[in-house]
Amino acid sequence: MGFISLLKEALDELVRNPKLFLPKLVSVTLYIPPYLMLGRITVDIARNPAMATPAMFDQTTYIMIVLLALAPVWIFIDSMYPILVQQRIEKGRLDFKGAAQHVLGKFLKILAVSILISILLTAVNLPFIALISIGLVLKLLPLLAIGLLGALAVVFASAIFLYFVPTTLIIEKIGVVDAFKTGYALSRNNFGLVFWLTLASFVVLLLGFYVEGVFGKIGEIGFIVGRYLGGILTVYLYVINPTAYLEIRKSAPMEKPAERIKLAKKK
Repeated sequence: MGFISLLKEALDELVRNPKLFLPKLVSVTLYIPPYLMLGRITVDIARNPAMATPAMFDQTTYIMIVLLALAPVWIFIDSMYPILVQQRIEKGRLDFKGAAQHVLGKFLKILAVSILISILLTAVNLPFIALISIGLVLKLLPLLAIGLLGALAVVFASAIFLYFVPTTLIIEKIGVVDAFKTGYALSRNNFGLVFWLTLASFVVLLLGFYVEGVFGKIGEIGFIVGRYLGGILTVYLYVINPTAYLEIRKSAPMEKPAERIKLAKKK
């Protein structure tokens, strides 16, 4: 299955099974109240910095703690999608309870991969973050541009080679280290396809941010609508990724994921 066929298949799947949107809509709903509270405080401080009180900053701290506490819930819900897509492809039905139980059994590993990816991206971007900071402080636009372009290039390249890592860990009976190895090998052996899938993901994410920004200008109601629309667009990406993984996996149906990935070649 080629790039365009995968995009179409994922879209058709969402049209056939709109229930796939439900987990992400739950996740979005959980985040809306703290984001609204944070937005109100931020606007109040921006309008009149002199009126900012210690209580406002305390509230901001509490909200950030709540958002941080919600992160594992967000990761848990998002991690259900590879299993849900696998259920539809292999069994023709959705089992949300089964998907949740599967993810729960692997959640510590999933959380570890999420943290490791965040640390990795931060580490490789440190030089460019430094350039951006210096460029902003000294008002050197060329330095700022180099930092921004470098950071974007690193994030894009990392997204390509890490594209299948979480999905590999979630679907396969595999450890964290092997998930990185097999996910990387799968992207390397199917570089052309994964490149376009990653590019499409960036485009959809940017579209989601744009939609959220446009509706956010309307007010709180617009912000809420924008968040839900952005979440809906994100679900499309969550369906494309495991659909591509399972399609490639069929080309080398072996017992061990590491061996299967090595044989998975670009069609």
